[in-house]
Amino acid sequence: MNLDPLVDREEELARLERAWAGAEQGRPQLVMLWGRRRTGKTFLLSHFLHGKRALLFGATQQAEAIELGRLFEAAQRDLGAEVSDLSGGGFASWESALKFLAGQAAKEPLVVAIDEAPYLLQSTPAFPSIVQTVWDRLRTGTKLMLILTGSAVATVEGLMGAGAPLRGRPTERLRLEPLDPWAARRFLPRLSPERFVEAYAVCGGYPLHLLAWNEKATTEENLLRLAGSPGGVLLEDASGMLREELPDVGGYPRVLAAIGRGLTRFSEIASAANQRIERPLEVLLEAGLIQKALPIGAPKGARADYELNDPYLRFWFNVLYADRGLIEGGQGRAVMYRARPRFEAHVGRVFDRLARLHAQRLVEQGELPRDLVIGRWWATSGPPLEIDVLGLRGPRTVLLGEARWQRAPLSRRELHALIKKSERAPRVVDEPLYAFWSRSGATGLEATEARIFDLDAMLK
Repeated sequence: MNLDPLVDREEELARLERAWAGAEQGRPQLVMLWGRRRTGKTFLLSHFLHGKRALLFGATQQAEAIELGRLFEAAQRDLGAEVSDLSGGGFASWESALKFLAGQAAKEPLVVAIDEAPYLLQSTPAFPSIVQTVWDRLRTGTKLMLILTGSAVATVEGLMGAGAPLRGRPTERLRLEPLDPWAARRFLPRLSPERFVEAYAVCGGYPLHLLAWNEKATTEENLLRLAGSPGGVLLEDASGMLREELPDVGGYPRVLAAIGRGLTRFSEIASAANQRIERPLEVLLEAGLIQKALPIGAPKGARADYELNDPYLRFWFNVLYADRGLIEGGQGRAVMYRARPRFEAHVGRVFDRLARLHAQRLVEQGELPRDLVIGRWWATSGPPLEIDVLGLRGPRTVLLGEARWQRAPLSRRELHALIKKSERAPRVVDEPLYAFWSRSGATGLEATEARIFDLDAMLK
């Protein structure tokens, strides 16, 4: 079987292979692999399992007897009918199934992967405790590798938390995050840098979204097909992600929609959502759907803002959420046209974050001081003021930068404005480095005055 290349998951694959080597030597391995939908968990598994003695079972949300029947069929398919017949023609319980599979690894190494294991909790709430019991009683030298995957991030992490049945049991824990922009670029190499930033701002770092983007079509055409049409993958996927993470009640979408529109303060979010938000914010933080943000170098006790950093989810809530009914009713083209200003503003915010990520890469590559810490800074008192990219060495500011998603090239006017801003930045050194990340480059700025990074430089 020929598999498509694995992109930017080499480290995770290597960790799985090291775990497999341990299982081959008689050291049983319990691996937890989790991450949101579309991050490529199943694709990573397919690469890892290729060529190994393995059983892959995809859990659903059906009754226990049906799930056990499906597992038996998977054992027949992957391990051979003669081997699976040893089970007596079927599995009576999850405990007997797991014991049987462990027995198959007594002499010959076996990897058992249960994809979307949290689905089993609906029909078998005690499933984690069953895994714990079987795992704790494995015979010495068992050559078993058990992989449990899940898309419900908070649920999977809860299974390993304090007091949970699987606490301390996993020998390997792998959380898959969406791809960074440079890895995502490998999916769309023929797009111009500008068009790629737009695509990434919509798709985020989700491989299946990026694969759905047509490089030969315009941004507008892709938006209409993938987000502005009934059944479009970008229109539908966010709902599935949220269903896996959040309760049906609590007003979580309203809170996320407010944050997705750029409202970051507690009072702003509460006003826009028109509800109490203390508990929803806690749940969203636990699920990793939002994060608390502080200006870099903020003093202890500074008030945190709330951000939704996932580009795709921010796009969905900012551009699509309020008009899903119109899109489903066939008016997607009008919605996309009307939402163009919101879309451009969204791309601009993604570009700001791309500038900070690029600055961090420059630090890692040694082009900026290796002890430089990069972040966003904004004034917590006095008139509003924000600096897109600020770099600290210890408590001192040595780098001040701005990101500009504008078509016109930058000029000396932007440099003068940044110098003016620096008067309020924290403890600026005598000769700071000024930098600009620009969609269209700059004119009239000397290299000795500021460093300029255009899209080509940012994405290489």
